[in-house]
Amino acid sequence: MDTLSWLIVAAFYAPLHYLVPLLVTAFRSTDAQRVRQLRRTAIDCTLSMGIGFALVVWLARENLQLAMLILFLSMLLPYVRLLRLRAPARTPDDG
Repeated sequence: MDTLSWLIVAAFYAPLHYLVPLLVTAFRSTDAQRVRQLRRTAIDCTLSMGIGFALVVWLARENLQLAMLILFLSMLLPYVRLLRLRAPARTPDDG
């Protein structure tokens, strides 16, 4: 695949890769922690997308199916940290 094709793939892949983990983080964090948690989630997404794309571009010439599997699995990596985080405790005043 040429460079333009990879840019198109990245343009469609990035919103899927970032949007849901950032939304989960925003809803599960308290007001005091929200900015810090969003920043950490964005860093996780950036690292997993960067490493995933590097592997995919390298593997795509020889084994496209394996490359796409790696791309899919790299999309799941930000959830590893999100699943380890605990949801904030609710108080009776929260409604």
